Amino acid sequence: MSEELSNKIMGRIEKDQIISIPRWRFLVWRVFYWLCAALSLLLGGFSVGVMLYLFVDFHKHGLWAMPHDVIDFLAMVPFLWIIALVLFIVIARIGLKHTKKGYRYPIRVMVLGCVILSIIFGSILNFFGVGKITHEFLNTIPLYDSLVLDSGEAYSRPVVGRLAGVITSIQDNNNFSVTDFNGRTWKVRVATSTGSFVPVASSTIRMFGLLESSTSVFIARSVHNWEQ
Repeated sequence: MSEELSNKIMGRIEKDQIISIPRWRFLVWRVFYWLCAALSLLLGGFSVGVMLYLFVDFHKHGLWAMPHDVIDFLAMVPFLWIIALVLFIVIARIGLKHTKKGYRYPIRVMVLGCVILSIIFGSILNFFGVGKITHEFLNTIPLYDSLVLDSGEAYSRPVVGRLAGVITSIQDNNNFSVTDFNGRTWKVRVATSTGSFVPVASSTIRMFGLLESSTSVFIARSVHNWEQ
């Protein structure tokens, strides 16, 4: 560097009162962005874990195998967790972009990598039951409970032909009472098409059928044990 250029630079620094930024500040920001990316990927994994749990839960209780109208079907899609996953991936991508070498990778590569990592981590969490634990914990929060549907709530809709609960009293094999998950008691009349179902007191069952108009009588056309 020539002396003239050096003097010019020094003059500009003095004129604009430019001061050097300590190296530790860059290190702090770098650690901050890495933490944001790691935490977002972690939360993205939890989002995937809960979604996998809900999809498996619906399948286990036969909810995907029955016909639905559009509104009923959309109610079972965990939009809250899908939105959360997208948000966490965006935050992770922003964090990784500001790391030392993050600027080198195209957006699509970083987003795809975040999605894959979230799916892998979420699958591991769901395998160990963390998705279920997370959902059940959050389900105690009224706002969450109103936004995310699980199989228990899906079977608490006798008006659309689904009912589940505990058998509380038995008249005969085709007539008994069930207390649903919300504490309401229903009289159940089993249709002959259900075959040789034998009710057992205190057992939990799920049913497809229809609700008699303006009554608390549920006509069960299909009866199954409730799988935990």
